[in-house]
Formats: sequence, structure tokens, C-alpha cells
Amino acid sequence: MKTDFLVIGASITGVNVARELKQRFPDATVAVIDKENGCARHSSGRNSGMLDAGFSWQADSLKARFCKQGNQQLTQYCESNNIPVNKCGELVIARDGDELSSLDELQRRADGNGVKLEQVSARQAREIEPRAKVHEQALFSPTSVSVEPVSVMKQMEQDARDMGVKFYYGTSYLRKAGDEFITTLGTVQANYVVNCAGLYADQIAQEFGFAESYRMLPLKHNYLVSSDVPGAFRTHITAAADLFGSYPGVHIVLGVDGKAKLGPAVKPALWREQYHGTDGFHPFEMSKVVGVGIGQMFQGGREICKTCLQRFAGSAHSRLTTAGERLVEGIRANDYRDWVRPEIQAQLVNTETHRMVSDFVVEGDARSMHVLNTVSPVFTCGIPLAGYICDQIAAATGE
Repeated sequence: MKTDFLVIGASITGVNVARELKQRFPDATVAVIDKENGCARHSSGRNSGMLDAGFSWQADSLKARFCKQGNQQLTQYCESNNIPVNKCGELVIARDGDELSSLDELQRRADGNGVKLEQVSARQAREIEPRAKVHEQALFSPTSVSVEPVSVMKQMEQDARDMGVKFYYGTSYLRKAGDEFITTLGTVQANYVVNCAGLYADQIAQEFGFAESYRMLPLKHNYLVSSDVPGAFRTHITAAADLFGSYPGVHIVLGVDGKAKLGPAVKPALWREQYHGTDGFHPFEMSKVVGVGIGQMFQGGREICKTCLQRFAGSAHSRLTTAGERLVEGIRANDYRDWVRPEIQAQLVNTETHRMVSDFVVEGDARSMHVLNTVSPVFTCGIPLAGYICDQIAAATGE
């Protein structure tokens, strides 16, 4: 096969990069390969569906740069394609006096990022969500919404096909061989490669001479779904202090159907696609991942060890329901028994700083571009992030 652009990975990033490339270069051929039998089989189709408003990210990050724009563009995309959107908003609460300063910092970041965030009293917060446990003050984000990720991805894939993008599923990238690329479909001759392979993006990037300072520490995110009827909650609910740091805090997320989910429970996956038990057991990957995890804990210092033990010790179910009881009234463990499909995020560790990488990373040259650390809120940022990646390609190639 010959193609002008070869995109590896039919993720939210890969599909939108393919669409953007075809729009910018309508006469070019664009091919997307993926080892699965369809698009969005991993994080892009398994995430919570909550579109981040963009008020919590540091202003100098790519996440802050693209979150607000991505939220707006993806919401409009869903509405124009008759894909359901739940415009429930998000209530960010202080649980005690110590968390009031976190509200102030989030307001400062929201103002810096140009994101609407409303200050509300405890009384006003309970009018928005009667079950919220609010200490004195809260913030309300009206642009935090929910969508159904699989429906979004199916429409985006169809749009790409309509533009002339070719998709080759059940096709794994194997290795680079000079100026050609070996796949399970055969040899591919491509003028340019865009690596959007998610959990395997670092391995592919290293083959091209990039991502040398990064190693993968895949993190599994699990949510419990409530057995309450839809409408038991009115809005997403998050604690202000839980929006800081490397790990997401426990929150209430509403789906497009109004049903509530509680999570995420976060723990390291022992290999890159360890969704359930020993399915797909990969001993070589496990040795690498465990080594990175242990190194992260010991090289990162006492504070990281303490955080990891707090996050990962004990029963995930009890951790979530206990955290939920601090957020809202009426959380009963028996109402949260069923887990949704787990998501594994492609979290990278910087081997020089021994810290988890917080922002998206894009590295490349005149022959290839590599999209790394595609963690939350990459689904929200998918459309503008793809434009940025294509800008980097244009700059690298002089196009």
C-alpha cells in the first residue's frame, strides 16, 4: 500500500488528525490503521463522556489551551449531528474550610483560561444540587456537559470516510524498515507517519528516535454506576481540592441518560491492556510496567509513595463509596454495585524527573509526528488538538 499520510490509531486523536489532514490536503491520500476491529476500542470509547470545561488547568499547558475550545467544538458537533448532549453543568464544592482556598485558585485559573465559572453560596449550591454537601461556598461550571463517546466516534469516523480517508482495521503496526513500514496487512510506503497509538505510542515513537525520556505507566480508571433512577442527581459534582495533582479525585458524573456514575477508582494496570483479570496476559510488558511503577514510587520520594498507597490500597468499591459520602447525601454502597467498562489511560513517566507527565506531548520531524501522554481530557480536546498536531506537521515539513 502507498499513502501520503499514514495515521496509526483510530482514537479521538487519530480520527480527527485524519480528518484535518484531508481537509488541509484534499488531494493527498490519508490512511488510518488500527489493530482492533473498529475505532475507539480503548480510551476514546471507554471514557466517562464528561466534557471538561477547562477551568482547572494551568494556563501555560496544552490542556488549558485546547480544553475550552474543544468543549465548545465537540458540543456543537454533537448538536449538529443529533448526538445527545446532557447540559447538566458541574458543581465544584468545598467540603471543609481548608478547601475554600482551592475554590479561589480554580476561579483564578478559570479567569486566566477564559472559562465561565460562577461563584455560588452554599444555599445556591444546594438549589442547583440538593444532595451536595457544601461548606460555605461552591463554584458552578455551566459548560461542563456529557456526551456518549462511542456515538461521537462513530460519527467522526463516518465523516472521515466521507472525506476520502481510508480505514484499515485488524491491522497492527509492527516495525519501521528504512523508509517503509511493516504491518500485518503488509508493507506500507508512506510519505509521512502520524503516531496516535495511545498505549503503544511511546514504543513507536522510540523506534523513530523520540520519547527517549518517557516510559509508560498505564492507569486503569473504573466507575461504579448507580442503580438510582435517572435524575437522582442534577449535575456533575466534584470536590475543589480533588482537581489538583496527578490523579483525578472521586466525583459524580452524569451520563447522557441522566444516570450517575461514581469514580474513578485509579490503579496501575499491570500491562498496557489489562482490562479484566489475566485477559491478554503479557509478561514482558508486566515486567516493564511494574519496574516503572516501583521506580516512580522510590525515585519520586516519600510524598509520591504516600499518595500511591492512599490511592491504591484497600477495596476500590469501599474507597469510592466512602469518598462519595463526603460529596453528597444519601450515598449507599448497595446502590453502587456494578462497574462500567474500565478505561486505561496512556500515562507517561518522565525518567529524568521521576514524575508523571501532566500535559500532552507532541514530538516529531519532517518524516513523522508522535502524540504522547494522551490522558484526560484528551477526548474533550480532540478537535483543536488535531489542528495543533497538523500545524506541527506543516511546520516540520514546510508545507
